[in-house]
This record gives sequence, structure tokens and C-alpha cells, in this order.
Amino acid sequence: MRMSNIILKISDGELFNFFDSEEKKEFTVGSKRTCDVVVKGFFVAPEQLRFIQKNNVWYVEDLTPEGYKSEVLTGGKRFKRPVVRFDSDIVIRKTGEKRGDTVKISSVKKITRKRGGSNFDLTQKTLTVVGRDPSCDIVVDNPMVSEKHFRIVYDGSDYYIEDLRSIGGTFVNNRKIRRARLGDYDRISIPSAAYTFYERKLLYSTSPAGIQIDAVGVTKDVADRKSHGKVRLVNAVSFRIEPGAFVAIVGGSGTGKSTLLDCLNGLRPATDGGIYYDTNAYYDNIRSYKNVIGYVPQKDIMHDDLTVETALRYTAMLRMRSKMPGEEIRARVKEAIADVKLSGRENLKISALSGGQRKRVSIAMELLSDPKVIFLDEPTSGLSPDLDLEMMDLLKELAGKGRTIVVITHAMENLDKCDRIAFLGKGGRLCFYGEHKDVFRYFNRKSYSRIFAALNDDTLCAYFESKYRSGEYYKELYSAFCEQYADAKACMLPPETGKKTLRQTAEETSAAEVRARRTLADKAAEWKAAIKAKRAARHPAEEERHTAEEETRPAAVRTQDCTAEDAGFRPEREAAKLSPEEESARAGGDAESALPADVDIPEAAPAQMTESHDKVHEYAEETHVSDDLAEDPVDAPPRPLAEKKRGRPRKKQPSPVAETAADGTEESAADDSVNAGAEEAQNDVHALSEGTNDAVKKQSAPRKKKAASAAAEEEDEA
Repeated sequence: MRMSNIILKISDGELFNFFDSEEKKEFTVGSKRTCDVVVKGFFVAPEQLRFIQKNNVWYVEDLTPEGYKSEVLTGGKRFKRPVVRFDSDIVIRKTGEKRGDTVKISSVKKITRKRGGSNFDLTQKTLTVVGRDPSCDIVVDNPMVSEKHFRIVYDGSDYYIEDLRSIGGTFVNNRKIRRARLGDYDRISIPSAAYTFYERKLLYSTSPAGIQIDAVGVTKDVADRKSHGKVRLVNAVSFRIEPGAFVAIVGGSGTGKSTLLDCLNGLRPATDGGIYYDTNAYYDNIRSYKNVIGYVPQKDIMHDDLTVETALRYTAMLRMRSKMPGEEIRARVKEAIADVKLSGRENLKISALSGGQRKRVSIAMELLSDPKVIFLDEPTSGLSPDLDLEMMDLLKELAGKGRTIVVITHAMENLDKCDRIAFLGKGGRLCFYGEHKDVFRYFNRKSYSRIFAALNDDTLCAYFESKYRSGEYYKELYSAFCEQYADAKACMLPPETGKKTLRQTAEETSAAEVRARRTLADKAAEWKAAIKAKRAARHPAEEERHTAEEETRPAAVRTQDCTAEDAGFRPEREAAKLSPEEESARAGGDAESALPADVDIPEAAPAQMTESHDKVHEYAEETHVSDDLAEDPVDAPPRPLAEKKRGRPRKKQPSPVAETAADGTEESAADDSVNAGAEEAQNDVHALSEGTNDAVKKQSAPRKKKAASAAAEEEDEA
């Protein structure tokens, strides 16, 4: 074989190894540690073979000692001469063993790559090296990548990947490997770069602009200690963050913003749904992505006594590879300081910086590792409006340099800098995801404070969530996710067939309240039945008479009794409904109350309608029951709605126990007689006590008179 260097494949059973002579003219093979190629077979001699190159031809010399337990074969035959030409496989085996443990050494055909193309055709080169060194076949310019990180070897039939003792490690399908055989669709990942092996090619899996993040039906439930149940913080959120996009997550307090951010970065994984980075399941490959993600918490974690440069240099020494030269570390620190626009303040202490400058230092610490995704929790908290603008401009600039930026913020003044905005409502519902220019028209509000007030209302929040799911963006997203991800249909909310009106949303809300009241009505029925059973056991004759009278009562009277089926809801609400003109007149001409049931709320509805929560709740009580409850008629009459609007005092509804007492006056006659007897006995006791007191007074009167006369006599004698 005429080649300047030789590549060997050493196979020991299922184990294998590769060796590149790298311009060496001579090297040895054996079990001794000082050998160039170490083979750990128990029957291998300390120095078994020597490879020698002469005139671009490789020869093999057998170094096996006489009488040793192993032998060397070439071409299936033993060595006839001490030195033979290496033109076929070499086998080392135990002496006399035709079958058993063997070590096979074969040469890999050397192929020279033809450069060109964005994807790497691995059939054009025997050895493909990936790393930071400019001499590598694939150069990855990232401080977390070693000079030579890993290599792929093609032996003519199969492909093998081997880690070159890198600091960050090489991952194949989220498993850290030393060496492995590659198959189609295997994912190879190193810090800041990922590849997919397919049909003898190495395909880029990471966009140069950043990482694409797909949230597919993300749901987060936590345990409630008081109720011993579950509380939903994020409710089936689905959206896509494009590579290199600047996205803001906003909403009122307690709407699940931080929880959603932690679901995206993996600090608090979602209980249902999935997160995908570049279409790869993030939770399954979280180890391989740990070096490409940056996270800036709300509270800055820095040592106040250090200068800016010193703090960044210590951070770089902790996060970068241990053998990184000092000059390269200083260059990386200087670049990070320039990215956050802190040049000229390198020698200032952290304690002397303003709030905005401290936040910039925190961002610079994350930029040292050149992440592809940066998550920030309230980076503008406590900053003045001008500093808030500078911070948003900085994040926008960083997103333009090939990074995906996701930020949580309460500052609304500079949201126009973001590419997309996600509005979360009460209960972690995604009510809007789109561009800034569409926000006010979508919500039909003139300010962010009014939007937050609307998203804090259950009815309005459900309405806007259904409105988002009825849009074209969500329909296309649903179709794409169901095609790409197998479990998308199980965790995503399906698109709405038509945009729900506020009237329909109010009906569903009222229906849920009816279900809750019926649960209480079932308990009331149980109490009523228990009371009747107890009275029947005490007075069976009275109970039989009451049952007979109940059957003879008119139906109109019997319907006044509350049962488990109809408690909490009244059908006369339908009869009490007013016409749209009357509703408008009594509501003061409100446009919302005058809408018919089949009319949607227009996009440019009056502010008087859209900004009043009381009108919404009032309107919900006027609407019909939803379809699933309309099939179950209720008999008990309610208080008319017109009476409520006129301001008449509401009559107190009797409790189930009170209703039972009112209905069973006749059946409690025996109890009344017993009570009357008890009252007579109490009166007798009272009279007896009064008579006893009078007798005591009569007996004590003569004694008092005698004592008074004796006292008068003593005074006369004195």
C-alpha cells in the first residue's frame, strides 16, 4: 500500500479502535502501555508486531517471543518470514485455537475529500475531524469545543465516531460516547453544534441563526397542599419560536410566565406536552444542549468586590475547557464586554455599577460560552425608562448575531423591539402570540393595563384563548406539529372550528357554575333523605300518612320542592328573558346586552362593552344553558331577572333542611306533642320551685320578728 500514513482498525470481539499513524514511519502493537497501539487481549504479547514504512510501502514484523501462547497470521497463514508486506488482514490468536478470542487488524482505505457543499459527504474521506483547529475538516468556532473534538472513520462499509478526549464530550442520541457505530438518523451533538448522520452524509441540524424552539401542548401541574389535588399553572400552550427571534412573554402576576420559561429551558420540566429544539425532543437530549443555553435570573449573582474584568475572567476559567490558553480567555472576555457595551468600565468594581450595568455583566457571563439560546427573567426590573430602552436594544442586537432570545418582562413601553409577543392569561392560558402591531386590535383595548385586567377575568380569558386557537396561525401550527411530532394530537388543544363569541363563552362559564351547584344539591338531597328516614323510624304511622297526602297533592305544588336534579338552577329564567330592545333600555343602552345570540362581537366594539367586567357577568346570567345541560330540564322557579335589575331585595333562599321542615309540618305533629309535654313538665317544676321559695319565706318570718324584738330590748337597757 502506497500511502504516507496508514489508518488501522483494531477489532477485539465487539470492541474496536482506530489508529492513525500521522506521518509516523514506525510504530508497535502489543499489550504493553508503551506501545503505540495498545491491545488489551489476555493472550497478546507485550510487543507483538512492528509496522515499518520503506519507500511508501508498509511492512509488518512479528515480535512474538518463542514459545508464547499467541501466534500471528496474515492471509490466514502464519508468518513465514520475520518481515512481510502488509497487504491483507492480520490476526492475533491463541496458539492452537482455531476458534476463540482473536484480534483482527485491518487497514482502512484512504480517501481524499473533494471540498464543496454545505453537507459533508463522508464517503469522500476516510477520516473526518471536527473541532476548533483550522486544519479540521469541519471547523466549529466555539470556546467550549476542543481543538480536535471528534472524528468519523469510514472503513469502506461502516461508519464509526470516536471522541478525541474532548472536554465538553461528544453525544450520540443524548448518550455520551467514547466510540460508537453510526446509523441513519443518529444525532451527533457537541457544544453549539449538532449534526444528523443520514445516507453516508453529515447534515447540519443547527441553524446558523440560532435554535428553533417548539412548545407542543405544554402543561404544568403542581401539587396543592391544602386541597391535596393539582393546580394548573400552564394550560396546553403551543407556539413556535423561530431561530434568531426575540420573543417576550408577558402577562399579569400569577399567570405562569416564569413557569413557562422554566418549562422551555428545562429547569422545571412540563408535566404534559413536549419541548423540541430543532425538532429534537429537548427533555430526552437535555445533556447535549446544556452548553448551548444561557440563563440570566432576575436576581444578579456576582461578587461585589471584584472588578468587571476579573469576574468575567473567573467565570471563563470555570466554564471553558481547562487547557484554554490565557490569551484566548482574555480575548473572549474582551469580546463579551464589547457585546454588552461596557467597554471602558472593565476596572470598575461590581458594587460601583448601576442596576442596568450589573444586568449587562450578568448577560456577559452567559455570552462567554457563546450560547445559541438565552433566557432572561425580568432583565429590565427596576430600571428607568431610558435604561429599559437600552436593554431592549441590546437584546435585539444579540438576537441579530445568531441567538434566540426569550425574555419575561413587565415593562410594556418597548415591546415593539420584540419580533413576537406571547400574552398569558389567568390559569396559564395562551391568549395571543404574534407581532406587536396586532396587539391592541386583537384585544380591542387601548392600553396594556386594560388588556391585563381583561386577562384576569375567567370569561374573557377563555374567550381570547379560543380566539387564538381559531386563527390561521394556530391552525397551520397544529397541522405542522401533528405531522412532525407523534404525540402532538394527544397534548395540543384542537383548533376552534369557528371563532367563539363572548356570549358563547359566558354560557359555558355559567354552565360550569350550574354543575358546581348541582354537586351541592346532591348533598342536600342526601340530607333530606336521611332526615325523612329518621322520622319514619321514629313515627312510622305519621310517615305513611304524609306519603299518602303527598301523592294526592297537585303537581303544581309538588314542583315547589327542591330535588337533587334541579337544585341551583331555574327554568323560569328563560321566561324572564327580555327582548334585545328591553335589555338595551334597562342596561342603559349598552351595546353588548342588545346583541342577539348568533351575532359575534365585532373587532371594533365599544369600549363601554369590552372594558366592563360587570356587564360580562350580568350577560352570562341572562344567557341560555349550554346544550349538554339544556336536555336536563329543571322545575324550581328562580327569582325573575327583571326583579333583580329593578333593585328589589333578594329573598333569602331556604336551605334544604329548612325546606324539609316546611314540607313536613304534618309529619312532625308527634314531635310537637312531645315538645308540649316537655313544656308542661318544665312549668310544673317552675311552679314547684316558686312554692318552695314561698314556704321558706313563711318559716323564716317569725324568726326575723323575734330577733328584731330582742335587739330593741337590748337598746332600751343600754
